[in-house]
Amino acid sequence: MKKLFSMSSSIMIEDYSSIQLNGPYELLKLGPNSVVIKSGEYIIEAAGEDLIVNTLSDEVAVFTFTSITSLNMKLREQDGAFHDR
Repeated sequence: MKKLFSMSSSIMIEDYSSIQLNGPYELLKLGPNSVVIKSGEYIIEAAGEDLIVNTLSDEVAVFTFTSITSLNMKLREQDGAFHDR
């Protein structure tokens, strides 16, 4: 099945316990209680307790924790370096 149109990326945080990504993403690092994801021009770093990863398709994923203890989002520069906004 072909895509009829391309959708932009979206990131939703629900109940301080899950992160849902819609759109292209890349999993950069996965640990037992942490994850680093690239979505569009952003790098998302999240840590918490009891991480469960559900990939629903190539462009939809849900990362669920018992509770998120740390969440950091950075804008990625073109040369691959990070900077805070």
